[in-house]
Amino acid sequence: MTILLIVAVLAGCGGSDDTAATEAAPTTSSETATTPDAATDTPPRSFDELMAQLPPFDVPASPEVTAYREAALGGFFKRCVSAAGGAEKTSFVKANRALLDRVGLFPGATFVSEFTIDQRENTGCPEGGGPPTSYATDRNYKLPGGTVGQAVVRYYERRLPGWTPSFATGQCEQTFTRGVALLYVRACAQQQGSQVVPGPLRLSARALEQTSPAEPPKLPPRPTGAQYPLTTDDPTTPDPEPTEYSVEPGTTCERGQASSPEGVVPMILPPPPGVQAEIRGKEIVVEWSLGTVHGDCPPSELILSYPAVTAFTIHVSVHAASGVTRMMLLDFVPRPKLLHATAVSVDGHYSRQVAVLLRR
Repeated sequence: MTILLIVAVLAGCGGSDDTAATEAAPTTSSETATTPDAATDTPPRSFDELMAQLPPFDVPASPEVTAYREAALGGFFKRCVSAAGGAEKTSFVKANRALLDRVGLFPGATFVSEFTIDQRENTGCPEGGGPPTSYATDRNYKLPGGTVGQAVVRYYERRLPGWTPSFATGQCEQTFTRGVALLYVRACAQQQGSQVVPGPLRLSARALEQTSPAEPPKLPPRPTGAQYPLTTDDPTTPDPEPTEYSVEPGTTCERGQASSPEGVVPMILPPPPGVQAEIRGKEIVVEWSLGTVHGDCPPSELILSYPAVTAFTIHVSVHAASGVTRMMLLDFVPRPKLLHATAVSVDGHYSRQVAVLLRR
């Protein structure tokens, strides 16, 4: 659950243990009361960078929350963003090249290129992140005219006695394995106009054993947030019939619960934002503000939406205590009458959703 939570923080989409009631939509530009540097919208590369992008705290984080956040978010950045540790590239490339040289080259083939690809499997990080578990070295060749892919595969079968063919997907490609080593052969024909011509020959070697990804750091006890008021409302369900054109921001963190593989766990929820909005021409201008910014539940973004068939939704990064955001007004739906707003904490938890009437 923690890994999924952190992935959502990195992706900037505010995922959490809660179920979001809004849908993702194109992000608009936003302008804040204190204009931040444009770089603050780039994905953070460390825990310190992440925390520096948040609005200034009025109340510092408690020691329990700080310890948990550093272990969860900080450990994730060290492992998945810095990608420290993992397989040693130089050793893999040397062994891979030795294997490719040993199996030889199909007669008449000419060298085109070589490159090495890192492989990151089962690291518990987002796709493409985390330390590499191995490296595969690919060599590409041009085959002589009239070459049949099956003949190439048979050639390498003879060159690899004692190797086991597996993962066959056709007569023109085959994977051979022996112990921890693997060699992939592909020589599939290509269609060029009305003619079928020999395709390129690709040899991909991984000669060493894959490394096991490091275990995620053990987390300290999850903070309960017992000092904050317990919210009894469903955080994703606002008042269906708001009567006011503005709402004041919440002033303190709140406490909620969520189901997870760990069972029912406590969550420290951010307070909802203060909001007022007005339709101006072909856009909605939203003025938003935060109340007291607690270090235990600092917002990292706002989710703003209005009814439009389902919901037209934008995500606004939060770097200051207040700001103005413009939302596109869709032409093909009736003019909306209300706006929904939710704050999302840096830990990925949603505040109670609030709703206001739109001024026209």
